[in-house]
Amino acid sequence: MINKNKYKLLSVVLKVIIVITSFLGIASIIVEYGFRVNNEYRSVIHYISIAVVIIFFVYQLLQYFISTSKSDYLKTHKIESLLLLFIIAEIILSFFDFSIVEQIGIVLHFKDLAFLYVVFAQIFIVIGLIGGGLRYNKNILKTRLHPSRLFVLSFIITIVMGTLLLLLPAATVSGNINILDALFTSTSAVCVTGLITVDTATYFTTFGQVVILGLFQIGGLGLMTFTTFFALFLAGGMGIRETIMLHDLLDEENIGAITKVLSFLTITTFVVELIGAGILFLSVQGSYSSPAEAIFPSIFHSISAFCNAGFSVFTDNLMDESLKLNYLYSTVISFLIILGGIGFPTIMSFRKLKFTSGQKVKLPIQTKIVVYVTIALIIIGTIVIYIFESGHALNGLNPFEKVFAAYFQSVTSRTAGFNTINIGLLTAPTTLFFLFLMFVGASPGGTGGGIKTTTFAILFISIISILRDEKNVVVSNRRIRKALVLRALLKTFISICFISTGIFLLALTEKMDLLDLSFEAFSAFGTVGLSRGITGSLSEFGKFWIILLMFIGRVGPLAFIFSMLKTKEAVNYDLPSENISIM
Repeated sequence: MINKNKYKLLSVVLKVIIVITSFLGIASIIVEYGFRVNNEYRSVIHYISIAVVIIFFVYQLLQYFISTSKSDYLKTHKIESLLLLFIIAEIILSFFDFSIVEQIGIVLHFKDLAFLYVVFAQIFIVIGLIGGGLRYNKNILKTRLHPSRLFVLSFIITIVMGTLLLLLPAATVSGNINILDALFTSTSAVCVTGLITVDTATYFTTFGQVVILGLFQIGGLGLMTFTTFFALFLAGGMGIRETIMLHDLLDEENIGAITKVLSFLTITTFVVELIGAGILFLSVQGSYSSPAEAIFPSIFHSISAFCNAGFSVFTDNLMDESLKLNYLYSTVISFLIILGGIGFPTIMSFRKLKFTSGQKVKLPIQTKIVVYVTIALIIIGTIVIYIFESGHALNGLNPFEKVFAAYFQSVTSRTAGFNTINIGLLTAPTTLFFLFLMFVGASPGGTGGGIKTTTFAILFISIISILRDEKNVVVSNRRIRKALVLRALLKTFISICFISTGIFLLALTEKMDLLDLSFEAFSAFGTVGLSRGITGSLSEFGKFWIILLMFIGRVGPLAFIFSMLKTKEAVNYDLPSENISIM
């Protein structure tokens, strides 16, 4: 029987071996798919991948046999256990001249079965690393790191990883990209903005576009949300400390409902994106030479729309000739944008409603504010764009086309960044109105940016209450706490400060029209992604300022500041007050 000291030593040695092997395995995959290697080196990489899987197999078996509780090990290592069972099944079936991998190859008409085994080996490596990463994610949640710092740090890590992937030769058609452009694209994707310095459609390969898709999918949900969801189901449950940390990150009042909220949030995202992709595919498959070609653009635009990212695999965005008159496509995109923008708390509140005949349906105040403000902004935006742009950006369209284009641009100008009209042709009044829409942005818990619809509503109602000399700010017979009003005011003031600073810095470094620079700054901070065509022409300093604005706008100005400030304990006393005249 192995004593405790020998067990610990063996466990440490095994972990060191698997860590080294994992790095070797992931490095071999990155080299093969991220670099353009010849067949000689590729065969070496394939041998490495097979060797890594063998070591992984032996490691998991040893870990299982030396574990004190076999059932607990299986519960916390679900991914690895499934992979292990698959490999064991493949070995057993091989004695009967049968192979699961070969059968899959036959179904997919895959001729090179040897390469298919390598692909499966590489999939095992990636999934195994994901399993280990998910367990490590739980350890991060156990730390005493402030939620704001953890939130900001998760975005920084994702942006850096995205930048490194986009720098790989296989990510771009030319095999080369400026590091600042890679950082800009990665930040824009993670912060679900959509501003680009290089054309996504022509500059990046399919590999690069998949990386961008992955970045705005993670950015839309949030890295901690994304990883914790899978950790919850594939790497064991959550403890009290992890639950409390997620409670702060998700801003959920009911701490006991964190698991349900997390599950609903993630599953809803994938289901809505899948349905959206399916409808988009049906609406455009006739425009492609084969249905298979329409799959990736449909998935890409569905996820981009729901995440309010605004990225497109078409050079002219949704102004592309194949989509210009496809109203089903544009309508689905607009609905996905609205669903992603109104926020998961709003979607969940509708899910909780119980409709009873004869009884009035009661919605939470936040849901009412989100719905009313969203509808109002869409309608007002549509009217303003139609009135001011009928003879300019909408010129040449019939009345129906003008109304639809105005509606679509009203929806996308607050959060998403898709465009069916030339933004550079907008008149000055419409451009200024766009600044307002971009500044307000999406709703709390949504995938968009801006100060949020609820912040705008609270400020608007508070101003009316002050002008009427009312004692309290009241919405639907409910008093809004003064602390909440002050927080909304603080958020708005700090946002204006950041945007103003950004415009000032851009004006210093860029010799461009001030209105165009202001539009770019508001679009970056609001994570909208619309541009008047100057993004690619910005200097290196200009791109850097926009990167900062996109990042601060996505994580939130208050979260950004709180992440840098040292937390202090709350004081339990009041100081004497003093009156100061502001008249």
